[in-house]
Amino acid sequence: MLHYAADPVAGFAAVVHQSNPTHNLRFRDLLSLFEGASREWPNSSAVVLVERDAGSAPFRYLMGRMLNTTPGEYKRSLQNIEYRGEAPVSIKTLNSDAAACQFVFNVPSAIAIVETASLALPACSGIQVLHIDAKLPGEEGYRLK
Repeated sequence: MLHYAADPVAGFAAVVHQSNPTHNLRFRDLLSLFEGASREWPNSSAVVLVERDAGSAPFRYLMGRMLNTTPGEYKRSLQNIEYRGEAPVSIKTLNSDAAACQFVFNVPSAIAIVETASLALPACSGIQVLHIDAKLPGEEGYRLK
């Protein structure tokens, strides 16, 4: 069985396309996106959630620290949104931070959670790191760690 607590020393970043007009998100708004409660950006484009594979540190962080849930409970909560007749949550699951960054680079409405160490990868160079509660990775009080 996989353990879903995030590595306490790892840091994470929320990344979006360079053209995304959102540069700062409140932590609770980031949660709302990944919970499926919010499915549009302020410019009304549909959000595409980019998730990592179940064994990855970003996925364990998302489940264990951000959403405080299990993968099964998470899947059921997203399915319940559709069962209520609401628009489905758009999710793309990828097997590396480089692939997640590349997808975000190519899909203007996508958002991904990646390890901060991955921001140095060439695939992550053309995307925007979101401020969370007006803070970037490494700054005092940054929440994604």
